[in-house]
Amino acid sequence: MNKRIVVGLSGRPTDEGAMRWALGYAAPRRLEVDLVHVVDETWGEIPAGFRGSARAQAETELARDVAEAVRREPGLVIHSTVLVGSPTSALAKRAAGAELLVVGSHALGRFRDYVFSTRAAQIAARAPGSVVVVPERTQSPGRGVVVGVDGSDLSLAAVRFAAEEADRHGEPLTAVYCWSAPTPWTAETAVIDWPMEPDDSDRLVLAEAVAGLAAQYPDLDLDLRLELGLPSETLARVAAGARLLVVGSHGRHGLQRFWLGSVSQVIVLTMPCPVAVIRPAPSEAASRAAESGATASGESSSA
Repeated sequence: MNKRIVVGLSGRPTDEGAMRWALGYAAPRRLEVDLVHVVDETWGEIPAGFRGSARAQAETELARDVAEAVRREPGLVIHSTVLVGSPTSALAKRAAGAELLVVGSHALGRFRDYVFSTRAAQIAARAPGSVVVVPERTQSPGRGVVVGVDGSDLSLAAVRFAAEEADRHGEPLTAVYCWSAPTPWTAETAVIDWPMEPDDSDRLVLAEAVAGLAAQYPDLDLDLRLELGLPSETLARVAAGARLLVVGSHGRHGLQRFWLGSVSQVIVLTMPCPVAVIRPAPSEAASRAAESGATASGESSSA
């Protein structure tokens, strides 16, 4: 993995929040910052007469962004690139091998708790690695980091990312495991004494997810929560006003690569605060795939 972070820029006001977040993440890690402005050609090829002017405008805006980035973090190595094409595919390709891709979320509208900014969700789904989506906000950053836990390897990677961010900012980390009670189907089953409290297995998943954090981050204020409810709704509620919400992505390959896992998809559309969608590093993913393949091979040979 390259020691760099890619920041997708569009010339919109959302760029400021995304770049500010990215520089704050890159500075203590001494990561190189790759500022990328994509001239949007999603809905058809730009006429030749306008392509040059669109690119020139993008280069002018990007030069201002670079100057601002250098002013904020003069010690970082800053690169800049203007591309033409689909921002979704162009940024996904550019971010291959990078530690992180950071983009802004431009809300086109809102229905209930959902913002219609599907471009950010599409980019997060197509990117090969971890993505941070920063909403368009004018107020100061929130406080605390929230992470969703479900017992998977991806959620463990999300916990590690969240713990490092919380410790760096000296703010509390809230780890949330969502459990659900069975719903009776008929009047007859309604008399069954359904469990209305999480059981020991739920508590074990949450405890194992944060095991070792106290030793690694002795000053970290850790809050463990077992919450009844749907993960997407619960995490959005708990993370309201937080500095960052971190989730693991359970997206699949093939056509489904255009969509995130159901929880992270809803979270990116809800955007209660900046959202980090964490995927394992390529080496980790390859190791897991190899282990799965070996297991499958062993099962078929013994059948």
